[in-house]
Amino acid sequence: MRFWRAISKTLVQIGLAIALGQLLLALALFLFFPAKARAEWRAVTDADLSIRPGNALDFSALVAPGPAGKNGHVIATPDGHFAFAKTPAKAQRFMCASQPWGIEEGFPDHDTADRYAQQLRLHGYNLARFHFVENVLMNGRNKDFDFDPEQLDRFHYFMAALKREGIYWMLDALTSWNGAYGDVGPDRWADKRNVKLGVYFNKEDQEHWRRLVDKLLAAKNPYTGLAPLRDPALVAVTAVNEGGLNSLLHHQPSAALNREFSRWLAQRYGNVDQVMKKWESDMPPSTPMELPRRVWDASPRMADAQRFYFDAQANTLHWMRSYLRNLGYKGFITGYDNWFTVQDIASRAQLDLVTAHAYFDEPQGFASPGTRIKQSSSLQEGLPAIRDLAAGRYWNKPFAVTEYDQPFWNRYRYESGLATGAYAAMQNWDLICRHASGPIELEYGGKRGDRHQIIYPFGAGVDPVARASETVAALLFLRGDVKPSSHRTLVRLTPDYVFEKQSGIGFLPGDVNQFGLLTGVGVQWDTDGTTLAKNSLLIHPDKVDNTKFDKFIRKAGALIKREDENRANERVKQLRKAGILSTSNASDIRDGLMESDTGQIKLDVRPGILSVITEKTEAYAFDKVLPAPGSRLAVKESTEPALIAASSLDGAILEKSGRILIIVATDARNSGMSFTDASEKILDKLGGKPVLMKTSQVHLQLKHDKPEKLRLYALKLNGERGTELPLKKNGKLLDIVFDTARLPDGPTTYFELTR
Repeated sequence: MRFWRAISKTLVQIGLAIALGQLLLALALFLFFPAKARAEWRAVTDADLSIRPGNALDFSALVAPGPAGKNGHVIATPDGHFAFAKTPAKAQRFMCASQPWGIEEGFPDHDTADRYAQQLRLHGYNLARFHFVENVLMNGRNKDFDFDPEQLDRFHYFMAALKREGIYWMLDALTSWNGAYGDVGPDRWADKRNVKLGVYFNKEDQEHWRRLVDKLLAAKNPYTGLAPLRDPALVAVTAVNEGGLNSLLHHQPSAALNREFSRWLAQRYGNVDQVMKKWESDMPPSTPMELPRRVWDASPRMADAQRFYFDAQANTLHWMRSYLRNLGYKGFITGYDNWFTVQDIASRAQLDLVTAHAYFDEPQGFASPGTRIKQSSSLQEGLPAIRDLAAGRYWNKPFAVTEYDQPFWNRYRYESGLATGAYAAMQNWDLICRHASGPIELEYGGKRGDRHQIIYPFGAGVDPVARASETVAALLFLRGDVKPSSHRTLVRLTPDYVFEKQSGIGFLPGDVNQFGLLTGVGVQWDTDGTTLAKNSLLIHPDKVDNTKFDKFIRKAGALIKREDENRANERVKQLRKAGILSTSNASDIRDGLMESDTGQIKLDVRPGILSVITEKTEAYAFDKVLPAPGSRLAVKESTEPALIAASSLDGAILEKSGRILIIVATDARNSGMSFTDASEKILDKLGGKPVLMKTSQVHLQLKHDKPEKLRLYALKLNGERGTELPLKKNGKLLDIVFDTARLPDGPTTYFELTR
């Protein structure tokens, strides 16, 4: 009896101790998180943004030591991934630095180029995509191809510095509407010329493209000793950036292209009467056969326009490819990288490397007063950009997302790196590239202009939210924390479906492109029905999605239109029947739940929650509703919508790691930034320095095998340790409570748990 009384007394004491501990924690949280705590906008105090080797943000281990190209040219594996010629059995992914250094102020001087290339490597970038090179070289010049000699020298040196650090290149043969013509005037972005369209039919512009290739890509770089086209550091050449005819005609009409269309029609049908009969039109024979512009309805005329685009794009790519090959280029050639109409997807079948661009909530006026965005969550709209990208990928060809973003000032942009990094890894894509004029900056408060001192749309380097987002993407995608799907769902595209049923202008319907959130998916252009790629499930799309109403709904971002829920759920049943989705998979279209076949990614559309749970990383993006606890990390309290992640940095699984990076990203903006509306959709003033971060109060719980050995530090934005923060340890559980408004060294997005 005494024994049981002693046990009872001990249990009571333990219970009281636990209750007291819980009471103290609750009191601390009450004091720490006052009711309806109001977020503050606090100025970023860090000036130096340069990562030091060995600190928590040093991701150089993800980049093979240089020089780039030492293992031979980048080739394609039989199943369609990048690899090096000397190690053909080992697939290679690339994390891309877009427009390294930016383009507003020219290329960096030699010393800065060395430092910047080293910093790109430390940030985990192993490829740089050069963009608008001709605009930089022709800035202030008034003669054709009169490149600024200093900028040309800096360009060559910068390429060499990147190569030395193990960073590969992608180059556009033509980016600018104006090419290297000298009669453009001081604004190289003005719509003076139309070279991107002219290369289809204008002999002068075609010759201009060839000369641009000769001078930029085929001329020897004095710092590498090789022409870029012959350098194994060059992974791919984009023949013409965003050069698809749908997008070009949407941007600007062309009487010359109308004439080419008329010639094409005459060859196809023999005479105008046959064309009129098919189109059921009473258009007079003397009227030019105008291409439909900014028209979205299916029609015989639209179908012929899309067939014409398809043929013209194939012919243009053919002569461009021949020219590059005759110069000795062995690498990948790509193009037609924007838009996801079925004709645009079909045109990419002829490419060595399929590349694509997709954005969510772009500001159409960039940063001028009156520019409007939707100010909505990509998660609550079902990640339309991710679905488009996934459904536009080809099996057995490398696939690169060469532009993506959820640009500033969308308050939910913390979603983009987590979503793109996770799904790119699950889909086993080969390259991802957040579009930015400079992915990193070396400092705040330097001598560079506003584009590199305050946050602009498509400016990641000074945006703490974009930088945190890129950090998560590197871990999930380049390090490979998210495992690839082992399944290959094949979407069969045929000429009949594309041109007869969709008139070329429709999109793959929602019940098909939802596969991008569920399992590995890709398309194949099948003209004869004889040879299809190896697949786990073959999908024959049959739904037509090409009316104005359908396009409006798609633009609004709906995951599945209500009347198509049954079709979408039938597709999910197909995946279950094929054994692609397990019986425990939570996907339910009616409830807006999408779980990957790997079980590591879950999207809950209605509240806007994305959860990624792997052995080394657990991460969440959410709005007002907190995510459900993961295997090791639980978000118990957050006063702001946020991206929150915990990642092991020492190779161990998360609960055994002795070094863990914690990321908390909310929102950031410029001082004095203002809007014309309360919802902050319409820009009034972009503001100025310093950059402000939205503060938050956060309570996390992390399961760990040896929590007693860990200490917590707030990190500066360059990864250096700042203030040590208190930790509460309860058995195998860590309670992490902090307020970014009260950090002594200023607000940050990074924290480190370490032994």
